[in-house]
Amino acid sequence: MNGYTMGTTYSITIRKFKDKEDTFKAQIDSLLTIVNKHFSTYLDDSEISNINAQNSESFTLSDEFLYVLKRALYYSKISDGNYDITIAPLTDLWGFGPSGIMKFPNKKNIQDSLENIGYQKIILRDNVFLNKNKVRIDLNSIAKGYGVDRVSEYIQEKGYSEFLVEIGGEIRSSNQKEDPWVIGIQNPEKNSIIKKIKLNNKSMATSGTYNNFFKHQEKTYSHILNPKTGYPYVHNSVSATILTDKCIDADAYATLAMTMDPDKVIELINKDASAECYILEVEGGKIIEYKSNGFDAFTFF
Repeated sequence: MNGYTMGTTYSITIRKFKDKEDTFKAQIDSLLTIVNKHFSTYLDDSEISNINAQNSESFTLSDEFLYVLKRALYYSKISDGNYDITIAPLTDLWGFGPSGIMKFPNKKNIQDSLENIGYQKIILRDNVFLNKNKVRIDLNSIAKGYGVDRVSEYIQEKGYSEFLVEIGGEIRSSNQKEDPWVIGIQNPEKNSIIKKIKLNNKSMATSGTYNNFFKHQEKTYSHILNPKTGYPYVHNSVSATILTDKCIDADAYATLAMTMDPDKVIELINKDASAECYILEVEGGKIIEYKSNGFDAFTFF
């Protein structure tokens, strides 16, 4: 079962599927349309676009939006703001937003954008978003993971326990009796698989600098932007793969992992009993691996 959503593709495999595929797919598409209406920055009338338009200083949030926003704020906090969902002005400035026109911005525009960035500026009162600080938010680093979770929960509600859901590379699996789902992690230096993962009732997300970037004056700039400097992060990490129970967490962790030193990320992940991490650095043409304590238990090689 395949389709298009959230600016990317989705794929769903259900073992021992018994329903009518066209009807089931239409229900999935309807569910994903609702998710898009909350989180898509490409829709002018989505919930997030209405907030970012700043036509009001307060917004009553839907339960879905509040849940995702709180999870995103949690990851902003534990990363000490290296991962920050108020980065939307910078995303647009560099052309990684809806415009898609990547360009190197001037220093003054970057400094101006930084004035309205900082997750601490977000004020919540129960389910009301108070936008007195005129922040603009970007939940693209977590929304696909949430979409995967919503689809997975729907499939479970329909009585299926053996399935794999993937949206734009973010994955969640369920298997009770059958063989585990096997997922490959791409080698960022070659067109090959560097690791194979046994995904048993877990979610997986990978973030990397090698698949979304542009060049300016012979220098490469990735889409992962530093909310403290206004420029893309510059380090040797090229990809981070995260395993968690829910895909919303894997999605956010994967982006977070690209904003921090690998040793600090591994330390953070090792404190989370539900999460595992695999980070790749390239230095001097050689790949360096960083792994959380329990990661090898999920690998074939």
